[in-house]
Amino acid sequence: MAAVVLKLSSQDKRKTRVLVIGLKKDRLKLKKILREAAFEEIEISEDVIEETSGANEQLDERIAELKEQIADIDAKIREIAAENAPILIDYYRTLMVAHLLIKVKRYLKRTKKTYVFSGWIPAKKRRMVEREILRAAHGRAIIEVISPEEIAGVKEGKVKVPVLLRHPSFFRPFEMLISSYGLPDYTFIDPTIFVAVSFLVMFGMMFGDIGHGAVLALLGWYIGFKADKLSEPVRLMGRLVLYSGAASIVFGTLFGSVFGLEDLIPHIWLKPMNNIMYFFKVAVYIGITMISLGIVFNIINAIRARDIKTGLFDHAGVITAVVYWGGIGAVSLFLSNKPVPVELIVYAILIPLIIIFLKEPILAIISGKRPFFKEGIGTYVMEEAIEIMEIVMGYLANTISFIRVAAFSLAHVGLFMAVFSLVDMVKGARGGLLYSALILILGNVGIIALEGLVVTIQAIRLEYYEFFSKFFLGGGVAYKPIGLGESPDREK
Repeated sequence: MAAVVLKLSSQDKRKTRVLVIGLKKDRLKLKKILREAAFEEIEISEDVIEETSGANEQLDERIAELKEQIADIDAKIREIAAENAPILIDYYRTLMVAHLLIKVKRYLKRTKKTYVFSGWIPAKKRRMVEREILRAAHGRAIIEVISPEEIAGVKEGKVKVPVLLRHPSFFRPFEMLISSYGLPDYTFIDPTIFVAVSFLVMFGMMFGDIGHGAVLALLGWYIGFKADKLSEPVRLMGRLVLYSGAASIVFGTLFGSVFGLEDLIPHIWLKPMNNIMYFFKVAVYIGITMISLGIVFNIINAIRARDIKTGLFDHAGVITAVVYWGGIGAVSLFLSNKPVPVELIVYAILIPLIIIFLKEPILAIISGKRPFFKEGIGTYVMEEAIEIMEIVMGYLANTISFIRVAAFSLAHVGLFMAVFSLVDMVKGARGGLLYSALILILGNVGIIALEGLVVTIQAIRLEYYEFFSKFFLGGGVAYKPIGLGESPDREK
């Protein structure tokens, strides 16, 4: 229930007059609430109602008059702006430069004859910046270039090095997906290109249809390249829809699917409904590839950070990788009805798990620290047992989670089977041709809108929770150069 309450003027200082406006359906509820709050209803006489009966017409006339006045004022403003455009542009430029100088002063110190300032620049622009500084100072300048690793506090994480994602224009929509999760730290791997490839593959598999992909591609093309009045993030989202539609067209061609029709054109690869188990295997292989890639990225990040402990013992470190890949090998052999070598179980699974279980004593021995068990041996055993269970169950769940790629592809086909079943049910009835057309059109629109959204969410979820969770810590700071532009220049 919603209502608008307006306070009215009153000659009686002991009481306050209010006007309560609500919906007709809430009239009884409003009256009950007001009575419980000790409000007294003021009856409006018929004379007053008759006197105000023409109020709407008067208000409409007044609104029309005001709109005409506003149009006249807008025309005068445009006329004045056209006459004074050069002066206004000069004022604007002067204000922008003044604002820029104010920002620069935050990073500038001075004496009577000397200015000192510092800041971050992209490494590729070093020569250009040095040249411009020397030109502005007529050669009387001392420039010191320091790499981030040499700055105190960077290695400890106290000082954040700004991050500028540099990719061709094609990848900019995927930078948006990355920044929504968080920017990578300066020393960490930038996963944008890998996200672009994996996202499009998963989306295409889950939404593989030439017709639906073409609709998405056209919609994305219009939003991304033709709708000039839209904001930059919205246009980037449009480009993402365009790329996703293109991926759907590619996989629709592989599946031989056009607007849900599976027999209109021959398939190049497979029909998901006719190869369900194989399709599930492909989805799992995609998951294994992405998870393995996440582990490799985490190890590389640890090497760059010179963090041996993380590289070896982290939940996505070298030892855990051995367990994961050993487990995959053992399960693959078992499902293929082949004997699983005892050596594989012992050396690739059991021994690495024992090393993970004993990591704290091992690290204490290497570093020469005591005691081995800070919280007591009983607490340590419980904590490590739980951690090992989390690692094993977590990786199992992460891998199985990618089955949804195949499941949503099959659901896409299943939804159309339902639509075509409805068409078959009504086409023999009176007016069946019209009803069949309506069902087909509305069914396609509903599937494109609803399933397109769901598939996008699922692809992003797999990126964030199954892939990023292995290596991506975020915490990076965006590079924001001082300048007259709104955003940093990008390399084309």
